Amino acid sequence: MRVVAMVSGGKDSCYNMMQCVAEGHEIVALANLHPKDRDELDSFMYQTVGHMGIEILASAMGLPLYRRETKGKSTQTGKQYVPTDDDEVEDLYSLLETCKHELQVEAVAVGAILSDYQRVRVENVCSRLNLISLAYLWRRDQTELLQEMIDCQVHAIIIKVAALGLVPDRHLGKSLREMQPHLLKMRDKYGLNVCGEGGEYETFTLDCPLFRQRIAVEDIQTIISSADPICPVGYINFTKLTLQPKEAASGAASVVVGGSGGGGGGGGGEVVFVKRSLDYISDLNESTYSDLSDPDFSETELELIEKETRLRESLSQSELISRSNSFGRHLAAAATTASSSPIPIVTKSASVDEPTAAAAPPVLGAPTSSTSACASMLLTATDGGSSSLASSHSQGVGGHGGHHGLGSSTAAVCGSLSLAISSLGLSANTCCQPGIGTGGTGATQPPSPLTYEREFRPLANEAKAAINAKGWMWLAGIQGSGTEGMEQGMQLALDTLRDLCQSKGYELQDLCYITLYVRSIAEYPALNRIYLRSFDFHNPPTRVCVECPLPDGCHVVMEAIAYRQPVAGTISSAEERDREGEETAAALLNGRRNTMHVQGISHWAPANIGPYSQSTRVSKYIYNEILVSKRSIKSVLQIGDITYISGQIALVPGSMTIIEGGIRPQCKLTLRHISRIAKAMNAHGQLRDVVHGICFVTHPAFIGEARRQWERRTTNAIMDYIVLPALPREALVEWQVWAHTHNDRFDYEETGCSVGDYTIAIRRRWNYENNCAAIVCYVSTGLASSTTQLTQLSDDILGNHCRLAQSVSAEHMDEILTYVVNRLLKDYPLAKKHQQQQQHQQVTDETAATGESCGGGDQQQQQQQQPLPAIHLKLFYQVNAAPATDLLLQALNDFRIKCQETAAIVYTVLPACSLHNFSTFLSICGVRHE
Repeated sequence: MRVVAMVSGGKDSCYNMMQCVAEGHEIVALANLHPKDRDELDSFMYQTVGHMGIEILASAMGLPLYRRETKGKSTQTGKQYVPTDDDEVEDLYSLLETCKHELQVEAVAVGAILSDYQRVRVENVCSRLNLISLAYLWRRDQTELLQEMIDCQVHAIIIKVAALGLVPDRHLGKSLREMQPHLLKMRDKYGLNVCGEGGEYETFTLDCPLFRQRIAVEDIQTIISSADPICPVGYINFTKLTLQPKEAASGAASVVVGGSGGGGGGGGGEVVFVKRSLDYISDLNESTYSDLSDPDFSETELELIEKETRLRESLSQSELISRSNSFGRHLAAAATTASSSPIPIVTKSASVDEPTAAAAPPVLGAPTSSTSACASMLLTATDGGSSSLASSHSQGVGGHGGHHGLGSSTAAVCGSLSLAISSLGLSANTCCQPGIGTGGTGATQPPSPLTYEREFRPLANEAKAAINAKGWMWLAGIQGSGTEGMEQGMQLALDTLRDLCQSKGYELQDLCYITLYVRSIAEYPALNRIYLRSFDFHNPPTRVCVECPLPDGCHVVMEAIAYRQPVAGTISSAEERDREGEETAAALLNGRRNTMHVQGISHWAPANIGPYSQSTRVSKYIYNEILVSKRSIKSVLQIGDITYISGQIALVPGSMTIIEGGIRPQCKLTLRHISRIAKAMNAHGQLRDVVHGICFVTHPAFIGEARRQWERRTTNAIMDYIVLPALPREALVEWQVWAHTHNDRFDYEETGCSVGDYTIAIRRRWNYENNCAAIVCYVSTGLASSTTQLTQLSDDILGNHCRLAQSVSAEHMDEILTYVVNRLLKDYPLAKKHQQQQQHQQVTDETAATGESCGGGDQQQQQQQQPLPAIHLKLFYQVNAAPATDLLLQALNDFRIKCQETAAIVYTVLPACSLHNFSTFLSICGVRHE
């Protein structure tokens, strides 16, 4: 893309330009905002110290410079920004508007590392101008980033100090390389940000590989703005700067992209290795982002895999082929080519047909008259040794719209493949990727061709909402159907969502989380345009979107979660009015909806350029008052945050392309995204905070590897595994999770029972206060255990499984749902509630018989007014081995009516291609938090 780079002269903006060029973008101009007749502005947005050197910096790069004066006035200093005429952000808007009009730029390079204040405002301007923010340094580890800058020959000097441990007369004018040891010491001693993100120091770049000439400092003026004896503040004014040619012997450092080493400092014509997007995910085989210290593979595990591979080869291939020719052929091929060598990681933008380089990338000549020549020097050195020109960022959000059909026997075999692999201790990636052991890139498609059967029976979910006493509202069963296509269905679903929210006193801005199950992911772009009309506001809700085998005419099924703090009652007594001030603090904090909507491209996590946020957090506080030594101490205590994270797939953040190599690297990269987002939303957040989630995969064989990768990082959450026809960007796996900051205060249990001929297995998590609970329930025929191998599934077993699953009755469903809800409520089981009602009715009858009155009417009125817990149930059914959809929906509705005095229940029924194992035909996810 054509890029204009925002520059302050510092190290961050210059190194971010190097990162842009490494990704194949072209820097066509520089842009800068500067104060009028002042050395420096006290601005939240812009570094202005050293602004007198910007023009010579542009000359050093041989690029045009666009400048504009700014008064540095911040009228909107909150977390969000709304365009305001006299705010300094509007100066940036005018500057970039001019650049776009004159240069036809598509993106803006920004050197922000950790400042949400800057990021939000730059992204606001970019959104209004239809530009993309390129912030490749965003949320990078600052110690690692500083070392990268030094290794990549970014020669910058300190021009301002304003932190404990930094002294003007000692540290001003020193280079990054000279200052690095001291900065690391001050980090350990005082918590200093080694890259100066807290304003501890500012820099000016005198040379970097993108410069045609280097800058020499001839004369300076040192200004001490604060002579504080503990933390003095001082800065440098440049009074004379000159350009000097780079020596012919050293020249401009030759740049190679994708290298693994550093270039070091000094001259000598050294090669500078600049990392690109793939290099920043090369640590996926390490456990640095994992909550558990577990290496990827030990030598013992590798030997075991080899033995099990040989054992797998001895299986009866003829029996496999008799079940499914496609599966038989693939397993036979995989058995002969499987190996334990690691999977090379490449992106889809790299062609596997490119010629392999026999030697290291060539070093090109000296730079020409613009950085576009520098871009031509940057070669992509992929893991396989091939080289290609770095490709530009693609904005399109695509997907494949293949519609498949699956027979019942084949589906059962597909579902059991993961069990066969699991029983052998093999991952789906190991046994299914033909590229393993040959140095190839590995397949990105499922391990064998699959045809999925779509639901042909009508599906008639009904939109309903359930609200609890704490202000949480679950909306379920919102269905968009119609004969005029997806657009009509999507608009109908959104209208229903809006009307349902408004009828309950909520707004769309109160929504925290939305899940879309669409009939065809290939229609995602059109769907997104319609969705944007309703959610075109700051910080939209978090979202998940997957393809589901919905029947004809049903284009989308939608679920949502909203939160609004309940309105407090009227304060009547004087004592209560005295407490109002303290309780107001808790009320204002309580239910505060915080979102993270990072739209800039970086190496941190995938950007959300669309109308949804990466994550939404709702904070919960209580007003607390204790008596200590006859003195009342009042405080506001945090009792936990509930965080929703958008559906994550294995996009390489820097290139926004799906990582290749199969299911294993996709799982690893996706889980790293979740972990990083959780940490960004909460200072102490981690993957282990996840309470409950759903892992969507596109092939039953992927379940084993997805489960393995999840459980190697954390065993705290309960996870369901659902097979669907397709996911966005042709991903193989997508995780949908929600977390709680006090997840260490949750209990876990596994329970089960039998209902008729069916086996019920439940996994449940709930916190000590029992105001937050989640459950996953599997209903199976019990005809195969978790260790059943593929060769043990006879035609009789497959047929009996389908017949038995389709024989579920309404009575069976009532028993299953009663068991699920009893476990989910825990302290409010249906039987206990009915028993209390019977006892209360008996007392009422006796009182009426004796003519006595003891306030029972008021007690009954209070009991009736007591708010009910709200429960959301999500039922997935195996599309070709389940009872009629009408029976499932009717059973759920009857159960909801039956329990209306015990709990407010809403539900959604959804078809799935396969569930977590062969014998499971119903999977029920339940959530309750208050």
